[in-house]
Amino acid sequence: MVGRRTELAALESALSAAADGRAGAVLLAGDAGVGKSRLLAELTARAADAGVRVLTGRCLDVERAGLPYLPFVEALGRLPESGASRLDDAMEQLRLFEAVHTELAELAANSVVLLALEDLHWADAATRDLLLFLVSRLNRQRLLVVATYRVDDLHRRHPLRPLLTELGRLSTVDRVELAPFDRADAMTFVSALSDDALADETLRNIATRSQGNAFFCEELIAAYGTAVPTGLSDLLLSRVERLGRDAQRVVRAASGAGGEVEHSVLQAVAELDDLDEALREAVQHNVLVTAERGYAFRHALLREAVYEDLLPGERFQLHAKYARVVTSPASLAYHALQSHDLPTAFKASVQAADMAVELRAPAEALHHVEQALRYFGAVSEPGVSEYSLQRLASRMASAAGDSDRAVAYARSAIGLADDPETGAEARHQLVLTLIPLETASAEIAAAVSEAWELVQDRPQSVTRARIIALRAREWAWYGSAGLDIDELERLAEQARDEAMQVGADDVAVDALITLAVYAEWRDRAEEAQELYRAAATRAAEIGAYAVELRARNNLAVNLFMQGRVQDVVVVANELVERAVEVGLAWSELAVEARVARMAVRFNMGDRAAAEKLEDHTTAPRWASMRLEAAALYELAVAGRFEEVDEAAARIMTYSDDANIVGRVRFARAEAATWRGDLREAVDESLRLIASIAEAPRASVTKARRAGAMAVGALADMAEQAWRRGDDDAARDAIAEGERVHELALTEGEYSLDHQWREDMRNPETACMEARMDAELNRLRDDVDVELWRVAVAKAVTFRYWHASARWRLAEALINDGRREEAIVELRAAHAEAVHMGALPLRDAVEALAKRARIEVAGVEVDTEDLFTPRERATLELVAAGLTNRQVGERLYISEKTASVHLSRVMAKLGASSRTEAVSLAYERGLLD
Repeated sequence: MVGRRTELAALESALSAAADGRAGAVLLAGDAGVGKSRLLAELTARAADAGVRVLTGRCLDVERAGLPYLPFVEALGRLPESGASRLDDAMEQLRLFEAVHTELAELAANSVVLLALEDLHWADAATRDLLLFLVSRLNRQRLLVVATYRVDDLHRRHPLRPLLTELGRLSTVDRVELAPFDRADAMTFVSALSDDALADETLRNIATRSQGNAFFCEELIAAYGTAVPTGLSDLLLSRVERLGRDAQRVVRAASGAGGEVEHSVLQAVAELDDLDEALREAVQHNVLVTAERGYAFRHALLREAVYEDLLPGERFQLHAKYARVVTSPASLAYHALQSHDLPTAFKASVQAADMAVELRAPAEALHHVEQALRYFGAVSEPGVSEYSLQRLASRMASAAGDSDRAVAYARSAIGLADDPETGAEARHQLVLTLIPLETASAEIAAAVSEAWELVQDRPQSVTRARIIALRAREWAWYGSAGLDIDELERLAEQARDEAMQVGADDVAVDALITLAVYAEWRDRAEEAQELYRAAATRAAEIGAYAVELRARNNLAVNLFMQGRVQDVVVVANELVERAVEVGLAWSELAVEARVARMAVRFNMGDRAAAEKLEDHTTAPRWASMRLEAAALYELAVAGRFEEVDEAAARIMTYSDDANIVGRVRFARAEAATWRGDLREAVDESLRLIASIAEAPRASVTKARRAGAMAVGALADMAEQAWRRGDDDAARDAIAEGERVHELALTEGEYSLDHQWREDMRNPETACMEARMDAELNRLRDDVDVELWRVAVAKAVTFRYWHASARWRLAEALINDGRREEAIVELRAAHAEAVHMGALPLRDAVEALAKRARIEVAGVEVDTEDLFTPRERATLELVAAGLTNRQVGERLYISEKTASVHLSRVMAKLGASSRTEAVSLAYERGLLD
């Protein structure tokens, strides 16, 4: 039941009231195919399971011929000793109505009754009268009447309208409006229907075309690849065929508009003397609806069906008429193209692209400029260069979040540049599109070098200032290893000065941001923050929005490095809001800001905010995948392992982006650890470390985090091996853990030639390094409480890892005999795990509490030992690896008696072997 919880709850509430003797009726309204029957079926199934007497009847579309009382005959005719005979015998309407009322009242006296009537819009007059009679007499019967009807079938003169008005006046009647799915629910629904057989982009297209109608979703998926499925088209066109000739003509004319159409435009295209009357009929029959500027189809698929039903010649003539009267460049481009007027389509596309840029709509601008490029060669006098169109396409693709197309257009523009200035500008654009990818260091370096060669000997200009500012950001593609910070800072100052001299304010602000970075590197964090804020303000004033987002992003990173996580959320929110306002909603920095605030909220333990996933139903696929991947770790922490597996498989099928794949691997490793698949947890972590080492800009933080997860899993493997007496496996785990620890310390490290190393200032790096060291100590079976205290202290801004470290600290304290200190840590870890909804961690804490006989909230501790003293002694010696003979010798009993004690222990634990008995005892907290 996707997206129907509220409506189902309302129906169940009404049924519950009926069970308490408060009879009522619910009118379930909605468009055809929206899911009324499915919702009613769910209600009747649940009611039947609860012992409710369910009676169902359906009205049929039999026009005026009619079958009187059909739904009631169907409902009552299914009863034992059917009330149908009373219907047949009753000669007067009042007696008939009383007979049905009495029959239902008698049934309701014995059990709760649910009378479900479907498709009331087809009800005959007799059925409508009987329903009004029954509902108006609802009082204290244990009876609920639920009737469905189609809203879109109710034209102004529909006979059901008066009945709905009468019923609406009754206090016992409620109305539940079943709306179409919203975007998120539509995506969930079509994804479930497709069973991962279709790509996300296809599913998103289907969800959009369906406009949230469940039946349309099903039909579009079943007939994927066709314009409008035949069966669905026939159903939709049947609505149009009921209209008069003029109304049908105006509907066909409106179908060519492609969307909303103004009255004056429709007047010119439809060429009808009485357009208003034709429109009134189409609106009254719910084919067209009034819109802000004119008229539109009630459903986009209805427009598609009507349009597809036109002959090719009709479509051509229709679009030619539209092209003569529309004024919008976007509309003109569309209609000119459909009527094969390529020169007009080209010029209108260029105008539409420029207008979309002004309106800050990059996706729309990209669509129009790509259309112009497609027909550039077919126009003799384009009036604009192909170079400028390619550069515009690259900029708009980047702003819309389509990095691959942005790079492709930037590369094409380089080949079209015909002078040093344009050549340098084209390379500048290419570098800006490549930097976020973090996979093209060599190409970036070459492009920057080539651009500088083109302008270094030229007079000061905007382009020259841009290239100098770009050179000052060399760390962005090389990392911080071995850089001459003094020289880079000098370049940033030069770029700022030259930009101010030539009036390039956006370049000057961009250089200011770079100078703020260097202030931060020199441990002047507060100065850097002031510069970032000043840069963001100035960039907003001059309309340099991409530069503004860079300033806000750098400020968020700066605050995170200072441990000011709440301020990070504020800045990230501001960044996203500004990105949406200025048309950069799905740019790289806007998406990363969304990811950052998800992570920070999770780290703060803000469960409600963390569970509220970012809405990415309108996002480009790469952004949608990145946001979904960012949410995976939270799912793993919550113990929702099946969801992790399903989402991870889907994401890995459609994306090889290193950022996305890394997040998936972290989530998989966490899930594998908690469900006991420790080898898989280690392998996922090792894959992460390997990918980090191969990346152009290796990440110390990710390497440490992967190392901590791997060493922790290997510590669990070693512990399990010791328990089952497999010394070789335990030693292998220890040896592998030590290798992984060393690998994680060395892989991803920047060169120490320079004093500054980016990730080493990251609090997450310190947190994970402390955790990895403590896990290595646990792996070696040492008890070093202080290492875990350091891990707890370093994790203070990461609530989940903080709780996890406190759990391990409590374990170390217990093993060190410091019970009172352990109680404090264990209870704190439990409270944090419960607050965050971290169910696997909560269970692990509770298992330790039981094992240590420590009370935590909501957990009962057994005060009585499950075993007798002799059985416990036997179990402890077996856990230590002794044979039955050795146990007997140690306890001064015979080998046979030791075997008997062990058998009793195994029986109490439900174990089939001595090894399993020891393992189960540890898991249940019965062994220290």
